[in-house]
Formats: sequence, structure tokens, C-alpha cells
Amino acid sequence: MPVDTGAAAPSAAVPAAAAPSTPSAAAAPRIVTRVVFARDGQKQGIERLHVVRRQNTMNNVAGQVALNVALLALGVGAAGAGFSKTDLLGDEIPELANDPVAVNPGMDDLRDALSVIATRVYTERAAQAQAEARTDGSTPEEIQAAGEVPTTLDTPLHPRAWQLVYENLSTDDGLYRLRFAAEMGRAGFLRPPMLCAYESEPLTWTAWSAQNWQALREARSQAVAHCTQVLAAFADKRW
Repeated sequence: MPVDTGAAAPSAAVPAAAAPSTPSAAAAPRIVTRVVFARDGQKQGIERLHVVRRQNTMNNVAGQVALNVALLALGVGAAGAGFSKTDLLGDEIPELANDPVAVNPGMDDLRDALSVIATRVYTERAAQAQAEARTDGSTPEEIQAAGEVPTTLDTPLHPRAWQLVYENLSTDDGLYRLRFAAEMGRAGFLRPPMLCAYESEPLTWTAWSAQNWQALREARSQAVAHCTQVLAAFADKRW
């Protein structure tokens, strides 16, 4: 499947001793090994924040009922597939059309945070491998190769939900929770993907959008910090 490795990713392995060459670069987090983003068959639209309102579920239920009535009239069994409100994509938020806060964190902030950690992990591994190569009779070429740090992590990041989801269907209380989830890895019997999930406290739509969506910006940062901590806990053994 196609993956986005980011424009900053180099095309060849980078020596472990590589260092920023300018004062401004030295102040920024050092990224050599970049985490890649993979859509992994997710529905179109996950790249931007969506809101799932009560009406979205009501419309879905009404559509399912109409389909079942039509099938029964034709003598066909009902298509009784259940669903959760979290299965819905929802609607885009026009007020945030050009605001970076609406970008799925898995595509930028979380990916960058994990890339910094991946760089540390693989730089340390390269240093250890190179030290061993210097003592085991390896050739100069093999010693140099042992110290090279990969430019991309072979464990892809799969962003999932990025939504404001209504709290109650039966009561129109105007409350919404911010939901975010992401996985790292490839599905397999022995090594299933690593999952992180974040859910905020419920707030009214007015509270979310107040002061230029300040509550959303704070919750987004919390989601990134939470998922960075959860996914990085697997770094030494699973990356």
C-alpha cells in the first residue's frame, strides 16, 4: 500500500554520527529515522477533524429501516447489520477548514514525536552494532554499515478516529467528546498492531469553539502526548 514518508525523509541511510549543521537545526528535535504514515484502507476523510452529530445517527437508522422495509417487501431477509455512532465519519467543520488544529494528529504532530524517539532508539542500536563490529573482525566497510541509521521506521503508523462525537442520542444535551486513535505495526498472529486511544471529557459545542477553539487545541495536545507515551512504550521491543 502507498505510504507517505514525509518530504524531509532522506533517500539513503544516514551515519549514526550525523548532526545538525546549523544553530537553528540544533535547537529543533533531531529526526533521522522517520515514522511513516499509512492509510491502511481507512475511509476517505480521516485526514481532517469531523463532527458526528445526533442527526448523523438518526439519518443512518432511518436509512437502515427503509432498506429493511424494501427488502422485506421483496421477500428478502432484513439487512440487520448493527453499527455504532463511532463507525460514522461525520461532517467536516467549515470554521476549521484552513486551521492546522483540524489535521489528524497522526499525520503530523504524533508522527514527528514518534520519529524523534525512533531516531534515538535506532541511533543507540547502530552505535552498539558498530562497537561490536569493531571487535569481531568485521571489515572497515562492515563497520561503517553497522553504524548506519535507517531513514524510515519499518513499523507504519495508522491514524484512526479524529472526531468530535455527540454524547447522548436520547438527550440533546449538546455535549461532544473528542476522540482520537492510532495504531502502529502490521497485523499478525504473534505481533498484533499496537493501539492507543484518547477520549476527552464531554464539553458543549460552545465550549469547544470558544476562544478560537482553545479547548480543542489543548485536547489535541493531550491526545498527542498520550499516544506518544503509549506507543513509545513498545519502542525497544517492537520497533
